[in-house]
Amino acid sequence: MTLSERVREALRQIEIPHAHRSLSDLVDDLAVDERSVRVRLKFLPAYASKSQLKSWAEQALKAIPEIETVHVEFAQTPRPQPRAPRPMQKLHFPQIAHILAIFSGKGGVGKSTVSVNLAVALAQQGARVGLFDADVHGPNIPTLMGLREPPTVTAGKLVPIFKYGVHAISIGLLVGGGDPLIWRGPMISKAINELLESTAWPELDYLIMDMPPGTGDAHLGLAQDVTLSGTIAVTTPQEVALSDVRRGIGAFQKLDVPIIGIIENMAYYICPKCGHREYIFGQGGGAAEAQRQNIPFLGQIPLDPKLREGGDAGVPILIADPSSPAAQEFTKIADKLIKYFTLTSSPSPLRGRGEQR
Repeated sequence: MTLSERVREALRQIEIPHAHRSLSDLVDDLAVDERSVRVRLKFLPAYASKSQLKSWAEQALKAIPEIETVHVEFAQTPRPQPRAPRPMQKLHFPQIAHILAIFSGKGGVGKSTVSVNLAVALAQQGARVGLFDADVHGPNIPTLMGLREPPTVTAGKLVPIFKYGVHAISIGLLVGGGDPLIWRGPMISKAINELLESTAWPELDYLIMDMPPGTGDAHLGLAQDVTLSGTIAVTTPQEVALSDVRRGIGAFQKLDVPIIGIIENMAYYICPKCGHREYIFGQGGGAAEAQRQNIPFLGQIPLDPKLREGGDAGVPILIADPSSPAAQEFTKIADKLIKYFTLTSSPSPLRGRGEQR
């Protein structure tokens, strides 16, 4: 075996965690010159950072006795010339009828909890539903859905995990649970697009996308690269959350993405003994903002300890306690969405409730 072959074999032995690929699959160019190696890798941000890929390659190659120096670089994507920009092409998913982005102006308002339970509620109404975790900084979908194993790969694509009637995928399933994802803006959009494209989505009526909080590169990139059927804003009643979600609504409006409506989470607490409603974070903020923005108010989700308990256990409230006020409210919101898309789509993407999957 030649030295070049041994170098490639060493890279082939290093598997990228959960990606079902080895370092040799990422080699864009390789040069072996006596005791030195120069390797250029293609960068796949959805699977590992540049520092991780570089460290793995250096360790593997320096273990070869003849190799003294290793230089690792990364292939650069050529930028279009400013005088002749390349026409922007959106990602194409013909098997998905509607892609919905769930967003919030700030963290901590329960956006991911809403995304999960809304996806399950739509599935329980007979829709074919996918759930995509686009919150690359805090991917919580695996915890909320109780997903612990990485997805399998078929024909070079990730197969979404089917649970609770929903086809789910998350970048949190591809990286270690405690590993931080420290990425700059362009890397975020690239990772989201790559994970979207590398997933073998089945035919879906709805793909629910759990977005990162705030308004940044992920939102801009998604609106530019994916044809969104609409977005849903999640807020809590107090002004500090409403002021932030206001910016998100304005951003998507400027990007010509329809705002389907506002969901108010943690709207009130129901005393389990007397049934009294306590508006801990204020009352009516979400409804008032919807009226001010002239967009639909989709519903109020109560502050229910069972939502938190189910989320920690990986069991959505629609499954854990379907008769609870929170579960019933999610069902009502799902019904509103179905009616919305039945009126705006012809023919309707939904098949009837009683049809077989």
